Amino acid sequence: MKRSLVIVGGGFAGQQACNALRRSGERIALIDPSPVAAMLPALPDLAGGWISEGLVQRSFREILPPNVEHVQAAVSAIDLDAGTLQAGEQTIAYDQLLIAAGSVPNFYDSPFPRDRMHALGSLDDARRIRRDFEEYLRDTDRPHLLVAGTGFTGLELAMSLFFRAKAAGKSCGVAIVDPTPVLLPSLPDKQRQYVLDFLTAQGAEVRLGVAVESFDGQNARAGGRTYENVFFCWAAGSKLAIPDIRGNVGRLRDGRLKTAPDLSLPNYPNVFAAGDSAAVERNGPPLRKAVNFAYYGGRRAGRNLLRRLRGRPTRPFRPVDLGWVVPFHETSIGRLPFGLWVRGRPGVRLHHLMCGLRNYSFANFAGFLKLAGKGKYA
Repeated sequence: MKRSLVIVGGGFAGQQACNALRRSGERIALIDPSPVAAMLPALPDLAGGWISEGLVQRSFREILPPNVEHVQAAVSAIDLDAGTLQAGEQTIAYDQLLIAAGSVPNFYDSPFPRDRMHALGSLDDARRIRRDFEEYLRDTDRPHLLVAGTGFTGLELAMSLFFRAKAAGKSCGVAIVDPTPVLLPSLPDKQRQYVLDFLTAQGAEVRLGVAVESFDGQNARAGGRTYENVFFCWAAGSKLAIPDIRGNVGRLRDGRLKTAPDLSLPNYPNVFAAGDSAAVERNGPPLRKAVNFAYYGGRRAGRNLLRRLRGRPTRPFRPVDLGWVVPFHETSIGRLPFGLWVRGRPGVRLHHLMCGLRNYSFANFAGFLKLAGKGKYA
């Protein structure tokens, strides 16, 4: 099958590329295995049971422009030299391609039983964690969370589940472990200490320089200490969602594709990458994985795809860091434009407000706006 213009991935980058091409007159295939788009920054809230599922999703059928066809399939391989990709059982040839498939949890070939590990990378993952943790709380007198990974996702998920147990009247132990020696190394010392103080005030045990050595589906061992009957969450890293990309491309250790300034791939001017699929370098290390860069990077990639189709010169992606906010249920940490820092409940409000502004319908926006007004979870 031959397609002129293909976008792989329906996250923030893929959707913005579709919007940029809505009036182009081009027929576009958007390939994504899910029937719905999901508000990924709110998944820890959903996993903890603090918001309804309807607030974080909308069917692609409802939100995609009329000139975009949703192909519900997972892309398993892309051959850049042949100009083809494998989507489910289909082999699809393309003229122009945007790779915006995002990332998935990286289990690093862990030997632990995968069906007893809870990673958070998709809407289905959040549903599973919510369901399994509710069952775990019902069946366990002394619940204990073990979280591998002290990145923002791991800490968000740990606190979301900890406070869910507290709301259910259960005293829940929390152990958060990571082989790296420093908690959130990208933060200044003062902000890092603020997060650590909050975690320890909740009774969380934060163990740095420690890895999970064994897990049999129920009991785990980390740093010489045994944890019995744990609810095990894995947040130790992520990797590119497409397992097999063939071609002469530069890549980071996590699989992200190195791009030219216009987000095209060097050696493949008809192929672009955006969002968590792209390693965008600008005066230093690659940009971090962030909604803001995915949102505007997808828009620029979509416009450059059209310029390429029209035989016009492409334009560089000029990212602007608008900051970020990470909520830990009752508090938060975030950096706003101009180097301003936000903490506590104001950051939680801002998190909900941004989830509303970037959402898919007025009803979804209104739901998050209501949460932002409260400044707390129900």
